[in-house]
Amino acid sequence: MKNLIIALLTSLFSFCVSAECVEEFDILGQSLKHMKSKALYVDVHADGRFSPLHEVEASLNPLINYRVQRLQNASPENNYDNRYIQYYRYERLLNFLSEINQTLEQNNYITSTVGKSLDGRNLKAIYPREFDPNKKLIVMFGRHHGDEGTANWIIEGFVNAFFDRGEISEKYQLVLYPMVNPDGAERRVRYNRNRYDLNRVWAANALQSKDEVKFIHQHLNSLVIEKNLTPVITLDMHGSFTEDFIYRVGQSTFGQAYYQMQQLFIDELGTRDSWQAGNYILSEGEAGMARIRLAKQHGWHVLTHETPRDIPLSNRQNRSKQSLIEQGIAALETIHLLY
Repeated sequence: MKNLIIALLTSLFSFCVSAECVEEFDILGQSLKHMKSKALYVDVHADGRFSPLHEVEASLNPLINYRVQRLQNASPENNYDNRYIQYYRYERLLNFLSEINQTLEQNNYITSTVGKSLDGRNLKAIYPREFDPNKKLIVMFGRHHGDEGTANWIIEGFVNAFFDRGEISEKYQLVLYPMVNPDGAERRVRYNRNRYDLNRVWAANALQSKDEVKFIHQHLNSLVIEKNLTPVITLDMHGSFTEDFIYRVGQSTFGQAYYQMQQLFIDELGTRDSWQAGNYILSEGEAGMARIRLAKQHGWHVLTHETPRDIPLSNRQNRSKQSLIEQGIAALETIHLLY
C-alpha cells in the first residue's frame, strides 16, 4: 500500500515525461523518504541546487514539499563515441572557436571570455564588435545542462550557416553563449560543480543569478538589455531523453499574439526539420529558467530547442552528426523566413 501511495503521488505531481529533458515533480518529504533511487535529486533549499536523495534524506522535513528531479541514467562512458554520435566536449568548443576565428574577425565579431566556471574554464561569448541598428538581433544559449551534448553540434550548424550566407549575416546579428556549463559538459552531468541546475538560477537581478549564469546574465545585461535591444527570437539549446521538440508557453501566458508567434516558428521549423517535425510541449516552466525569465521580465520571444542527448550510431533513422548540423541550419532558415 505504501508503494502504491508513493507511485500515485509521483504521478500526480510529475509534469515531465520521458520525452522531456528531465522528469521533475514536487512531493512531500514524508513520501520522499520512502523513495529509494540513486537517480533522484532533491532541491532541499528551493534555490536550484539539487543533491542526491541519499545524501539529504535524513534532513528532510516530512511536512515540506520538495522539488525533485529524476535523472535518466547516463550512457556508459567507455567507448561512448563508438556507440553514440560524438559527445561534444569543452575542448571541441575551443577548437570550433579557433576554426571560425578568421570568419568572425572578417565579420567584425568578437569572441570573448565573460567569466570563469567554478573549475576555471572560460565562459565564451560571440557577439558583434558594434551593433548595427539596421540589423535584427538573434540571441542563443547552449548547454545550460552539461550532459546535453547534441545541442552544440546544432549550434555549430547554425553559426557556420549564419556567416556563410551573406543574405543572412547582412540582415541579422547574433549574440551567442555556446556553453553555459562547461564543467558539467566535461563531467557529462546535468549540474554544475555546485550541483546547481543552471537553467533554474536566472534571477530578476543579474547579480543574484548563480555561478556561471551570473557571469552570462551580467554580460547579457550590459551588452543587450541595458541598450534596450530586443531580439526577434532567443533560442535556448538543450537535449531531451528521447525526442525532438520545442518548449513553449500556453495561450494565456503572454497573450494570444505571443502564442501565435511561437506557434508560427514551430510550424515553419517543422517543414524544414524532419526530426522536430512541428513537435512541441506546452510548459510554463520555472521562474529561474532563461526562457521564462527573459520572456516575463523583458518580453522576449524565447523558445527552448530540444534534441535527444544520446543518439546511438546504430539507430535506424540515419541520424548523424551531420543531421544535427542540418537541424541548426533549419532553425536559421526558419528565422530568416519569418523575421
